Amino acid sequence: MPLGETALFVLGLVHWLTTALYGGSLTAFAALLAMRHRLSPLRPEDVMRTFRAWGAGLGLSMGALILTGLLHRYLSDGGFSWPAESPEDGLRRAKAILFLILWASAFHLEIWTLEPCRKLDQDGVIQDAAAYEATARRVTAQLWLNVALFWGIGALGFMATMG
Repeated sequence: MPLGETALFVLGLVHWLTTALYGGSLTAFAALLAMRHRLSPLRPEDVMRTFRAWGAGLGLSMGALILTGLLHRYLSDGGFSWPAESPEDGLRRAKAILFLILWASAFHLEIWTLEPCRKLDQDGVIQDAAAYEATARRVTAQLWLNVALFWGIGALGFMATMG
């Protein structure tokens, strides 16, 4: 296999692995947070704490999937272009737009939605259980939005390759 093909193969492989890590984590934590009151003997706040602790994993996997995806596209196409010649090109453009929305939503989740949870759960003590539960519901809802965006991106990518 020539060097260029090997690089594309490795980038593609790392891209798919990091995509699976990101999407799998996102989906699993959305389901766990939605069921957090039914996961005895775990306490609901333990599930949220575990999700918050995995934040670096989500951030690094998203960063790696962005980097490998961009590098793969650049190397395979010989640059960045956004052709609009076929229906598949439109699907790829929609996929990119949806990914930008997911990226912004991930920032919003981390900075504005999770921060109130962190403030209400300092040093492992929750002072206001009702306020904490309200913020946990907002985190769960936004996480499901991110899951829907992620799987929508996957569906658009699949449709683009089938055309």
